[in-house]
Amino acid sequence: MLGGPFRAALARVYAVPSVRMAHSAAGAMSLSTHLSPPAPERAKPASPTYYTTKPSYMDTLQMLDQLTREVKRALEQAYVLAPNARPPPLPRGATVPWLSRERLSSKLGMALRASQYSSVSSRLSLLLRYREVAVAHFLRDAEHTSAHERELVQQVVEVLDSFASEHRREQLAHQGASESGGTSARGLIDEQGRAYARGRRKESSARVWMVRVKDGVPAGQIVVNNAPLHAYFMRTAHREQVTWPLKLAGVLGMYHVFAIVRGGGASGQAGALAHGLANALVAALGTAEGEQAAEIQARVRHVLAKDGVLLRDPRMVERKKPGLAKARKAYTWVKR
Repeated sequence: MLGGPFRAALARVYAVPSVRMAHSAAGAMSLSTHLSPPAPERAKPASPTYYTTKPSYMDTLQMLDQLTREVKRALEQAYVLAPNARPPPLPRGATVPWLSRERLSSKLGMALRASQYSSVSSRLSLLLRYREVAVAHFLRDAEHTSAHERELVQQVVEVLDSFASEHRREQLAHQGASESGGTSARGLIDEQGRAYARGRRKESSARVWMVRVKDGVPAGQIVVNNAPLHAYFMRTAHREQVTWPLKLAGVLGMYHVFAIVRGGGASGQAGALAHGLANALVAALGTAEGEQAAEIQARVRHVLAKDGVLLRDPRMVERKKPGLAKARKAYTWVKR
């Protein structure tokens, strides 16, 4: 075993070269620092999303969220909306298609997935629901609004116009001006004066046209894919489901119905046809003449809405789960 004094002396001997090496390394670093130019300063990114893989997409989402919060806060401070109230509903006929996924991808400079496109379009639709209320209270009543509120509304309008499809930008600017326009999903009157509507159920879709029966004709006919109703739907339950909106409104036999159905099975097609027929019926009653026409339309709409035939049935076939035989059915499990 080595003694204490000898161990201390040995440590001092081995410590000398390490000190010299440290001094030489420090000198070399100071010399290299003196000779080499200083590293250029890095510019600060304009946006915090610079370090993400999709900065343009993230900037767009943050911009839309910020505009929505500011408009909602301005409407709450002006006592137009209650605090923490739900977004106002869209005006009738105000469904505006936004830029397609390809056009939006080229606008943002990146390829958007379906989920990313859905995130942008949902935020645009939410901002559109506040747009009409903000325009009505801040731009049309300019005497009682501040410059900041007017600038905010103008910014919202410009942003929505920039993301709207080109062939519908004019409709976006004048949406809500007419209540009689309607949409194909809720029923409208086409160029030839026929009531037209679309219906959906499960994987089936239907397009329905309705024409008022003229005097002298005994009863209206229902034609589905160029075939009579009784020949296309073999089951009595399906035929009853199709004619139920007409029976509920008390107008069975007063209209000729022409329908085109696609996709799904007989049950889905019958539900889609009934959905489209109910919406087309409300649109057809809106063109009726007489003093009580509006009252009759409102009453029929209330009856059909209370029964639920004006809304699409959201029930769908539940998907199969991995590891199960069907959606919920499991295989036989044994312990041994």
